[in-house]
Amino acid sequence: MFGFGKKKETPGRKEFREEFETMTTKLRGADASVQMAVGHSINMAFSLFRQAHGSPQSFKQLPTDVQFAYISKLTDMENRLRDQKGDMAASLGFGLFKMWVGTLTSNDDELNEKFSNELAFFSKKGNMPI
Repeated sequence: MFGFGKKKETPGRKEFREEFETMTTKLRGADASVQMAVGHSINMAFSLFRQAHGSPQSFKQLPTDVQFAYISKLTDMENRLRDQKGDMAASLGFGLFKMWVGTLTSNDDELNEKFSNELAFFSKKGNMPI
C-alpha cells in the first residue's frame, strides 16, 4: 500500500527504462510502414545475435568484456545505419535491440522481460511475407 518492501529503482536504470519506453511509445504511434521497418531490423539484429551467440542464456555466460564489445558493435551498426545509410528505422531497430542486450548484460530479468515484450510486438510487424 505504501510501497514498503519495494526496491527503489536506481537513477541509471530509471533513465534507461524511460528512454526505451519513450522510444517505443513514439514508435507505436508511427505509421505501420515505419513499425514494420523497425520490426524487420529488430528481426535482423536478433538473427545476427543468434548466429554469433546462440541463445540469450549463452550470451549471459560470456565474460562482461565480450558482452560490452558486442554492445559496441551494435552501437557502430546503429550509427552507420543512421549516418551513412540514412536509414532511421533500421537504426532505431538496432538501437532498441541493443538496449535489450543491455538488459542481458546487466542481468536485469525484470527489464529484460519488459523489453522483450515490446521488441516482440514490433518483431511481429516486421515479419515480411515471402
